Amino acid sequence: MSAILKRWSPLFAWIVLIFALSSIPDVTPGDMKLPAGSDKAVHFIEYGILAILFLRGLSYEHKRLSRSLVIAAILTGAGVGYMDELYQSRVAGRDSSYFDLAADIAGVLTGSLLYAARRKRDIGRDRD
Repeated sequence: MSAILKRWSPLFAWIVLIFALSSIPDVTPGDMKLPAGSDKAVHFIEYGILAILFLRGLSYEHKRLSRSLVIAAILTGAGVGYMDELYQSRVAGRDSSYFDLAADIAGVLTGSLLYAARRKRDIGRDRD
């Protein structure tokens, strides 16, 4: 597998999965046997993973993770979340919510910060 595919295919597969799940009409948290409001946790987790995969792709060949790469991941993840919510608003039986978008962005922020902290820790360990 080429380096580019190895670097980016998990992210693209994850984005396809997000939009595929958003394409399912008439889905409610009750249909998925989730407690009311827990869909925000699902949004948070799915966008945290998105951020981690995006930063993994951006930093694949670099030891140091720059602040600008983390900001790029946050902005891009928020943009994907916005596009997903816009898309859901056009799927029959689905709705778009600012609360869902807020959970998406919170997940992106958390995933980005966790990935950056882990990379920093791993680099510090390499120096020892």
